[in-house]
Amino acid sequence: MLKTLLNRSARPEPGHVHDHLFTDLAPGSANASARLLSVLYEQYTEADAPAPQYKHYRQMVRVAAGGDDPRLLRGLTGKALQRMRAAYVCCFEPHELFMRQIAVWWADPVFLAHLFRTREALIADLGAHAAAEAAQRAYLARQSECRATPIDLEGETLLHQIKQMGPDDWHEIVLSWNWDHGVTELEWITSRHECDRATAVYAYCMGEPGRIARRWQKPSYESGRWDYGGFVRAVAARLEGGFYMNAQFGLFLPAETSARFEDTIALARATGESPWQTPDGLIAHPGRAHAPRYALTHGTAHYHYEYWLAHIAKR
Repeated sequence: MLKTLLNRSARPEPGHVHDHLFTDLAPGSANASARLLSVLYEQYTEADAPAPQYKHYRQMVRVAAGGDDPRLLRGLTGKALQRMRAAYVCCFEPHELFMRQIAVWWADPVFLAHLFRTREALIADLGAHAAAEAAQRAYLARQSECRATPIDLEGETLLHQIKQMGPDDWHEIVLSWNWDHGVTELEWITSRHECDRATAVYAYCMGEPGRIARRWQKPSYESGRWDYGGFVRAVAARLEGGFYMNAQFGLFLPAETSARFEDTIALARATGESPWQTPDGLIAHPGRAHAPRYALTHGTAHYHYEYWLAHIAKR
């Protein structure tokens, strides 16, 4: 039976050629404590797309421990702890150390087969992940060249340049705005009828309308920062009054950000006062992605990388 199981398990041959794909975070974890291994397990728990090593390690630990309660994992002993250690070696350590674990588990053909299957699947995922990262690095390699290219806008100040841009560019600027730089540019953008409603909604939510509407005080260490009540109130009034007729863009936000924005809008609305009675569905409104010609980095306008690659960069 053991021979049959091993024959069905695709071994990573030759194993050493894949060692460059592995990152060993805690060398020697074949003897690591349950606490250390559980800490590694809990890393990136909330990540939308954890790295392949964490994904497979978490899957193996859940099987080995029969659950993923932190108290359970930190208190593992005996064979369950040995399986958890083997899971770490399988997912993080190079081929030579993995093969030592194979020797340890030779008398347990079911778990041995599980180690081989996981290692095979992980190597495939790590290869794809490395290829994707290499493609991303190649794609971003010319960003400095893009930012050094003079833009076709006149004006010595950022505001002068913004006035020559369009709604797609304004949306990009608001998405990447550093609020420590004040709100003068945001005030101009959100006061335009051409401004897309999604642009105004993003600026509105970043200004924490729930706090402004309820007159909550910021901590003393943040005194003077992010306290733009007049601006937030003005945008709220425009949203409540239907000022923004242009609503082409969608807000493609992480789930956590969407929930935070919904909460701050609801807090402001719950006052029952104007101008905080904004329409429903502002965050989830469907629309297209913006396509800017310009972008902003550290307060300096430059061509948006996608636009630069497509229209300006030398091939």
